[in-house]
Amino acid sequence: MRNVSGSIFCTDSDVSTQREICTPMRTFKLYLLTLFSAFVSLSPASAINAQVRPRTAAAAGRVVYAERFPGADLGARINAADKSLGASAGEIVARGGGRIETQIIISSDHTLRLEAGTYAPVTEGIPILLKPRTSLVGAGWDRTIILESTAKDQFTVISAYNHSQRNGSADSDLNVRELQVKGANSGFNSAPQAISLGNCSRCAVEKVWVNGTRSIGIQLGGSAQFGHFADNSHVSGCLFTNVASQNLALVNGRNITFENNRFVNPGQPGGPGSTAIDLEPNNDDDHVENVRIVNNVIDARTHDIQAGNGILVQSGSGTRFVGPIFIEGNTIYGGSNQGTITNVLSNGIYVFGITMKDVTIRNNKVTRMGQSGLRLEGTHFTVLNNQFTDVGGGGTAGFYMGDVTNSRFEGNTFTYTGVGPAAANVQVVGQFKNNIVRNNTGIGPPFASNTP
Repeated sequence: MRNVSGSIFCTDSDVSTQREICTPMRTFKLYLLTLFSAFVSLSPASAINAQVRPRTAAAAGRVVYAERFPGADLGARINAADKSLGASAGEIVARGGGRIETQIIISSDHTLRLEAGTYAPVTEGIPILLKPRTSLVGAGWDRTIILESTAKDQFTVISAYNHSQRNGSADSDLNVRELQVKGANSGFNSAPQAISLGNCSRCAVEKVWVNGTRSIGIQLGGSAQFGHFADNSHVSGCLFTNVASQNLALVNGRNITFENNRFVNPGQPGGPGSTAIDLEPNNDDDHVENVRIVNNVIDARTHDIQAGNGILVQSGSGTRFVGPIFIEGNTIYGGSNQGTITNVLSNGIYVFGITMKDVTIRNNKVTRMGQSGLRLEGTHFTVLNNQFTDVGGGGTAGFYMGDVTNSRFEGNTFTYTGVGPAAANVQVVGQFKNNIVRNNTGIGPPFASNTP
């Protein structure tokens, strides 16, 4: 096969035959190209755009529009559109926002795409449920806004379907991205989650803004009583602002990543108290294994209320399924150390529990905490090259050590800017033994000593 005249391929090797075959072929293809160009120029832009609409992997099939289906409200129309796709892969598109009175349930292998608008649930049940292998996709977190339901005590907005039916069931392959979930409920709670993924495997939340929700923001993990846990899932590139309770939480999971998220002014006046990132197994059979908390920013510099901690990891339940855990490259501002000095967050990085082990805390920056910059209890910690500025003070140690054994502390620094309360001392309230301590600058004993 040879390339003849640039774009037309002929198989005949005879030159005279090439002239007879290729020239008519070229003329005919140019005619088709001219005809197609004329069609495009006369076709509505919407028709062309519909042909090139990007689709998720779960929606390689038909695209249907909720507005074209019957139903008393937007939720009912979305469900009718979902039903029309049957078991085939496909995408449901809703446009312009609207009132949701009917609980939405998205079937497996379907994507719900919410175009720009404000979507306002009033459902007593969870507004949006996602069955395995589904996606919920917006048009960007400043364009697609889903409000909390205004129904009493309904704080969950989006949930994995199986988890919503029975806490502890397994879910899988969910994707939520490019939208905003915004607080609208009049109450507070500390247990439900705006985005509740439960024991979800291969699930992702990406580029989602959780804005002023009235309970927990996003959570992975549910009950371990049926042998399940969240696995191989991540939350990345998300924004959390004024979330009333824990912003981002894990209670039962392994191979989990929280990465490149930003947390601004956690907590609300009158709320239940707020920690930005919280790993908190509830029972002794829950998992917190191979968890990465990486390159997140927690910023409470402009807040005007007292909140909780920056990053909290605990195993108070006594679970043996702990570690490794990596806390790396995070930046935490617990308050302002310029102008009006504030101490909003209590502890910067707080890791403890009777079974806590195998935690790496490396290359983090922690500034202006109301209590300690680093508070630890457990064994086999690796604490390297962290920078602490203006932590502690007012009678509170900048660093707090419970029982800490068989650990390594090296290359950490404390800096005092000269404004507001701060303290470089280390308070040891338990055993501090079999630890390697080297080259920690500006921090008091025992960090100031060097051991071989």
